[in-house]
Amino acid sequence: MSLITHLFNLLYPPHCPSCGAMVPREGDWCPACLAAIWHPRRIDKPASVTHLCACYCLADYRGAMRRILHDIKYNGREGKCRACRTLLERFPWPERFAQVSLAVPVPLAPEKLQRRGFNQAESLFRDWAESRWTWCDALQRLRPTKVQWQLRRQQRADNVRHAFAVKETVDVRGKHILLVDDIFTTGATLEACASALTQKGAASVTGLVIASGAR
Repeated sequence: MSLITHLFNLLYPPHCPSCGAMVPREGDWCPACLAAIWHPRRIDKPASVTHLCACYCLADYRGAMRRILHDIKYNGREGKCRACRTLLERFPWPERFAQVSLAVPVPLAPEKLQRRGFNQAESLFRDWAESRWTWCDALQRLRPTKVQWQLRRQQRADNVRHAFAVKETVDVRGKHILLVDDIFTTGATLEACASALTQKGAASVTGLVIASGAR
């Protein structure tokens, strides 16, 4: 820990993002709150998700985790991404990403990006991913889509079908890609992105999200 960081922590002691208890460094969770949300797993994805080889998540989408991700996405609290990056550092199966060469975020629609000021997938994952692979904004949105949480499962799939494409300036042929986003609900968004990537020749697409309510 640098002297500047030490002095900053003395003046502004870091707190658990859930309960507010004092913790050793900014972004850390206290043991009890971490145990309440920490549930790393390979998600049992629906049969309709075929282009995405697998998807992993770190935490259950409930309680403090749900509040933090909601604050990031809808209240502009980008600083709360630190609590999620701490979880990424604990990912228990790094060997499962041994073939990955590119980390690709799910893109935001331009109007949402302008309104929010940042893409939560980039803010959550980029620092962590860039120390391991090449970060690549390979995808773009082709058309506006409705907010996914308002829709039922089939409506979600229809909403994002053919909504994404690989940018003409990016070559993903033969690449093993880690596709990152904040939440996995039905997998419709990740599947639509994976479909676009594999159609352009990606060798494989594996998902990684912060949280999910799926098993």
